[in-house]
Amino acid sequence: MAQRENLVEKAKALIPNLRTRAKETEEIRRIPQATMDELKEAGLFKMLRPKRYGGYETDMKTYTDVIVEISKGCGSTGWILALCAIRELMVAQSFSEKTHLEIYGEDENSVLFAGVYEPRKCIARKVEGGYLVEEGFWMFCSGSLHATWGYFGMPIVGEDGKLVDQVLMTLPFHEMEIMDDWHTLGLKGTGSNSVKMNNVFIPDHRCTSFVEALDGNFESKHLRDIPLYNTALFPALILSLGLPGLGLIKHALEFFQEVLPNRRAVHMGVEYIRDAASTHAIIADASLKIDTASMHYYRVAEDLDNWAKSGKYMDRQARVRTLADIGYANQMCKEALDLLLLGSGSGYVYEGHPLQRIFRDFMTLYSHRSLSPTITKENYGRVLSGLESNAIRY
Repeated sequence: MAQRENLVEKAKALIPNLRTRAKETEEIRRIPQATMDELKEAGLFKMLRPKRYGGYETDMKTYTDVIVEISKGCGSTGWILALCAIRELMVAQSFSEKTHLEIYGEDENSVLFAGVYEPRKCIARKVEGGYLVEEGFWMFCSGSLHATWGYFGMPIVGEDGKLVDQVLMTLPFHEMEIMDDWHTLGLKGTGSNSVKMNNVFIPDHRCTSFVEALDGNFESKHLRDIPLYNTALFPALILSLGLPGLGLIKHALEFFQEVLPNRRAVHMGVEYIRDAASTHAIIADASLKIDTASMHYYRVAEDLDNWAKSGKYMDRQARVRTLADIGYANQMCKEALDLLLLGSGSGYVYEGHPLQRIFRDFMTLYSHRSLSPTITKENYGRVLSGLESNAIRY
């Protein structure tokens, strides 16, 4: 408990610096080195890393708390921390001790992961001792500018052209080429560039079946007695995508309340906006929607932790529900932001206005297909109706 509280307090302490650097983060289109140094010094990237490799081996509740706090300071920074830290969990679960020793053996303090499980193009073939990626292209590789190791999905296609398996692979990042193509509406500082591979050999021990991993059949035999590494892989990944949004919207509400006392009203029948009944309804509704989103996100974190501690892998129906929780929480955050912008007036359209950055960052996050309220609810509804989910992976 003390360790969890310590990490959360360290995250909170970074918020002022993150807000001071928010403009710089957007302008340089990456996380400033000063911020990366602070995150590393606080040990936040290693929240979910096994203790034997220098990590803290905490839980998803701690992870959730930390990501929300950092995202209140800067959306781009929260996103990078969320995705790089969740890779620690996924790599720990998915690979063998041999692979882990290769990754962490030389300098465990320098290790940082980035990756994408779904390629836009990947031509790979089985060769002696592993796979040869003849040509691969993955978009949206958040953390690519800082990572030392990659974690990527590689589809294996049979002679009939049908998908046989989806392999997860890990490799040093210097074996890839990073594109400079992250020019976006929001989350500008994440540097989520595309990456390419050409004729890269991946040895067998650094490859594992994504299909098996999704169902909890992990190769990390040496970590099977640690509850954290029994956490449902895909729901944990999708949770990492949604949590920065909760931090962003919490910041939006705090900012709205902070400036409210001094804002004069026009055409509202009162001198100050804070005295208008419409403002009261807006801020109450927004606050309750944020609370609702928070309850759904934390239910996912607690469910992941409880299932992991039980020794049983989260069953398929429960996994579908967690994804619906995440999608619904994402929608609640969007509705809360809409209300706060409505109550704020048009000032946020000016560049440099804190609410504009929050709006752009959140909308970039909100559009992620895996966080879709419609898709996640549809799949949950199918399961509740006695049908199979339409989701390919969960």
